[in-house]
Amino acid sequence: VAVQEVFISRLVTRAEGLKNVIISTSRMVKSIMLLAMLLLTCSTWGQQNWLPNHPRLLFTGAETSEVKELIKNEPLAGELALYLKAEADSIAEAPQLPYEMDKYGNMLWTSRAYVYRLGTLSLAYRIYGEDKYLKAANDAILWVCNFPDWDPKHYLDTAEMTTAVAIAYDWLFAELPQATKQLVKANIYKNAIHRVLREYEKGGPGSWAKRETNWNVVCNTGMVLGALAVAEDYPQETGIILENAARYMPNCLKLFAPDGVCYEGPAYWGYTNRYLSMYLKAVTDNGGDKGGIAQLPGINRTALYQIRTLTPSGHPFYFGNAGIGHESFGGPAYFLYGKMFHQPEVSAWNRNEVAKALHGARMFDQLFFLSLPWFDNTPTGKTSTVPAMEVYHNKINDIVVFNGDRNKKGSIYLVAKGGLPNQAHQQMDCGTFIVESDGVLWTEDLGADDYDLPGFWDGKPGGQRWKYFRNNNFSHNVINIDHSLQYANGHAFVCEEHPEAKQPSVKLNLCEVYKEKAKSAYRKFTLLNNYTIEVEDEVNLLDAGSKVSWVAGTKANVEVNGNKAHFMRNGKHFYMQIIAPAGAVFKTYPAKNTYKGEKAIEGITMLEAECSFKGTDGKVTIRMSNKK
Repeated sequence: VAVQEVFISRLVTRAEGLKNVIISTSRMVKSIMLLAMLLLTCSTWGQQNWLPNHPRLLFTGAETSEVKELIKNEPLAGELALYLKAEADSIAEAPQLPYEMDKYGNMLWTSRAYVYRLGTLSLAYRIYGEDKYLKAANDAILWVCNFPDWDPKHYLDTAEMTTAVAIAYDWLFAELPQATKQLVKANIYKNAIHRVLREYEKGGPGSWAKRETNWNVVCNTGMVLGALAVAEDYPQETGIILENAARYMPNCLKLFAPDGVCYEGPAYWGYTNRYLSMYLKAVTDNGGDKGGIAQLPGINRTALYQIRTLTPSGHPFYFGNAGIGHESFGGPAYFLYGKMFHQPEVSAWNRNEVAKALHGARMFDQLFFLSLPWFDNTPTGKTSTVPAMEVYHNKINDIVVFNGDRNKKGSIYLVAKGGLPNQAHQQMDCGTFIVESDGVLWTEDLGADDYDLPGFWDGKPGGQRWKYFRNNNFSHNVINIDHSLQYANGHAFVCEEHPEAKQPSVKLNLCEVYKEKAKSAYRKFTLLNNYTIEVEDEVNLLDAGSKVSWVAGTKANVEVNGNKAHFMRNGKHFYMQIIAPAGAVFKTYPAKNTYKGEKAIEGITMLEAECSFKGTDGKVTIRMSNKK
């Protein structure tokens, strides 16, 4: 028995040894495969020459003295530096934010708060050198690096927290305690690098790293910043991340072609370009934009597009899921683009926005602290004339802009869109517009509703998304046929344009959008003169008994009298008149929520003209002007 036990024991020992050999061999094979992948990356991507020393991200060490001189010599930059210091003083005393999820089940606002907090404190330390900023930043780094994770299930949270920690680690590298730096490196690897390498390998087309929405740019940029921050510790992994970010970011950015439109709307233009601008600055300083992201069609025009589609008073066209009043207008991205694409008009506009924000008339961008290192005071030179009509083409959302002569008091401005409702963050707003004169906005877009509403993301035809007032066409400045919904899979686009005509005009093809009620539908905008625009809807109905309702929402007081409507707001006046069909009249009613949980609607009046045709073909023509 004793001999048998010894024999069995030896068999077990040999089996364990064989198991270890197999495991070791498996690990060796995986290591060889990883090495081969890394070698392939190095051969295809080339040697990435990131800066050997810190700081290397967004505001390099070589740029420090230049920025300090700018603060001394440029009054607006000096004011911005004082604002930075005041913010840093306040933040240094603020309590840390807890690791907890909000009602949407994520911690995105916590991550964003730490981008603001760590960016502000770190820059204040670099500019002013006061130890309280270093201590507060170190405390915040330690706090978030002791979170259980950075919420990888909602990867935007991870990307933004990685951004926050990467910036602080890089900018304060020489001063942070060694223990803090070790903790940061471990957290960036665990929470970001390790996860994104797996995502590049296994993630499908809908992956956050590869999809066609803002998530792509935000997440890839966060990973690039995290990797570059610790590149000396993880050089091969950094190379893979740089290569794959440049490979997959065009999945989103191709949709900016050809004219710079972000089809997701102005709020997501801001989000995408905050991170795109950081990506471009980071890679340009660390080996170059080898993926050619800045050369993608539309990227060099996107800041101009965003500025030109603001009304003369500076009001955005809040189409899609845009959070009215909750986002800034300007931001450091405009300074970077102004310099990168040689567009002093863009930088000059943003200097004006910075000045407004410093005096409380605007909100500051989340990345406001980058406005100092990226500040551009290039003079504009000769002011260019604003075109009477511009079309910004886009695969999903064509955007059309009309301008009366801005040197003439009371000149009119209008911006309108095409659309495809079933795409990300879209609404049933094909053909909608906003119009302004005398600094007063006369029609409105109500922006986004609560993302937590049941079925909010169900955007297919008949989906729950369309039962909510803000999301459907009943809240927009469009036509409705028999009070039915626009077709969610229908695409509206510019089919005809005459920008050089004496009376510039553009026509939108809305046939797919109204295909369930009409054989064809077109909306035409014409700038009749500097003060007047005409909107003509030409519809061929499937049923001669159908009614076509022309609808617009406004914050103005409205008096209607037959086919005429008189708008009054802020002591100014505006007029609409039904030109066709004969006999049609205006009516008004208050805009109301339709389901529990929707954001409250207050102070919006809907103007409607319900029209009947003699037969199936007809036109609804409305003339709008600040002249009676």
